[in-house]
Amino acid sequence: MGAVRVESFGRTSARSWNIVKARIDEIESECFAEGAFAPDELRRAFNKPRNVAVLLWDGPLLIGYTQAEPRGRGTYYIANTAIAKSHQGRGLVKLLMQRLYDDMRAAGARFIERDAAIANGYADAVVRAHGPDIVETFDHDSEYGPQRFIRMRVPAA
Repeated sequence: MGAVRVESFGRTSARSWNIVKARIDEIESECFAEGAFAPDELRRAFNKPRNVAVLLWDGPLLIGYTQAEPRGRGTYYIANTAIAKSHQGRGLVKLLMQRLYDDMRAAGARFIERDAAIANGYADAVVRAHGPDIVETFDHDSEYGPQRFIRMRVPAA
């Protein structure tokens, strides 16, 4: 592994959507197969003015991303988080999420909402990692399989 780093993505980014879109589509398809967001959905999600997105790099290789959108009243919804399978299981999601939380705080967020997959243990991991900040959870079925809805306070810096 090279130098792993995170960077905020947006209008002031050094990289444009056209530079990262093919790799984001690859990671999305690799991680979510038939449940992957379509390229146009990803483009809109990463480029809406008030949305927040973060990229994860291993040297020159884009290996992950996450993005969130405002839901009103100081709440952001994390719509997507993905790390290339070759880099999963190394604790890198923590780096990605810390930067996302920083960027959401800077955008005025006080609360985060998200759905997390139950089947792969991700929902349990999110709840364990953020226990004191959790406000509400409930399990539900979705087109992506069983999910846990999680509402939490934005973790302190």
